[in-house]
Amino acid sequence: MARSLAGPSSLKDLIESLRVPHCEVGSVYSLVSKRELPLDSLTVPGDVLEVRGPRPCRLTSPSFLCDGHLGKLALLMRVMGFDTAWDNSWSEPRMARRGVNENRVVLTRSLSLLKRSTMDNAMLIRSDDPDEQAREVVCRFLLADQVRMFGRCSKCNGLPREVAKADVASRIPPKTAKWLDTYYLCRDCDQLFWEGTHVTALRRRVEKILARCPTSDRPDPS
Repeated sequence: MARSLAGPSSLKDLIESLRVPHCEVGSVYSLVSKRELPLDSLTVPGDVLEVRGPRPCRLTSPSFLCDGHLGKLALLMRVMGFDTAWDNSWSEPRMARRGVNENRVVLTRSLSLLKRSTMDNAMLIRSDDPDEQAREVVCRFLLADQVRMFGRCSKCNGLPREVAKADVASRIPPKTAKWLDTYYLCRDCDQLFWEGTHVTALRRRVEKILARCPTSDRPDPS
């Protein structure tokens, strides 16, 4: 794609004018000077640039923040055990601040949010399907071997803990109490959980997501 510019421009501004946010740029390579260029470098007349996408990378301590339109992705990420904040009332400026202040990877479909100068630790979600969105994130950050099913409360993102059946007996539906003895409480919101038939469906769903991730160290989601 040829571009005519009125004057010198930073590579970052040039690339973002093509609707590619800077966080989605892995590297920029000049085919003329045969070298990699930083995003803050200025354009050179007659240069030919190759813009490469980000390489998959592993996070030391994965934590995420989903924008207001990605509630179903946030739930899936929590089901897989990843610390994932989400609130559909957050504005873009608030999301940007929280992402930076809490050192979270911001997951969004909003190009305007990703063009903010502080959005270096962020990812553009391309699909509108929650399972495909989760696959995108797992592949980008090499998360397959870090999946811990139901490691987070799907309601509030808190940490569940196992509790004695007798301690929550009044909260258990009678039919469930007859056949199940293991229960969990969220430490933050006190939501009660147990492994019902819906859990089997969720496990199969996550297995299908992980099966489409190009890695040899997929866990058994248990």
